[in-house]
Amino acid sequence: METLFENKTKYSQKEYNAFIESYRKEYEKSDMAWMLFNFIFFGACMILAFLEKEIVLGILILIGLAIYFWFKIIKPIKDVERDKNSNKSSGHFVNGYAFYKNFFKVENVDGNAQIFYIKLYRVVETKTDFYIYISRQYAFIVSKFGFTKGTSEEFSKFLKKKMFTKYKNRTNNK
Repeated sequence: METLFENKTKYSQKEYNAFIESYRKEYEKSDMAWMLFNFIFFGACMILAFLEKEIVLGILILIGLAIYFWFKIIKPIKDVERDKNSNKSSGHFVNGYAFYKNFFKVENVDGNAQIFYIKLYRVVETKTDFYIYISRQYAFIVSKFGFTKGTSEEFSKFLKKKMFTKYKNRTNNK
């Protein structure tokens, strides 16, 4: 199968910070609204349980809120700190990409992966990069300056056709 585009992207602290900022802009409002709704709703349920002398239910809801707090606030902060200290943001991490008609391949020191476009969560284009999300939290950074086969403009058109409504152009927001 013929390779349509090839790219080598070297991660640095600057690119990683730009990705984090883009992610924050993309999801911060919806994340905060949903989290606030959950805290208010389950907090009210907990208070009602205690007022109705349903101590066990109130304690279970409190434990559930603590677990929710851990996974929605504490763990993401720790994950970002861990990633900031990893080789992905130290300038020593290079991803090699080969893009084909229906899938792309990624190669780096951690291993290889083959990912079909149909399974992607979203693609966000900025002034300097493409963020190819494989899930809501995880994305590959593809530098517009790293193409060794094809151009970033051609790649942008190709991804727009592949991703339909999952493609977001944020070149004016960065």
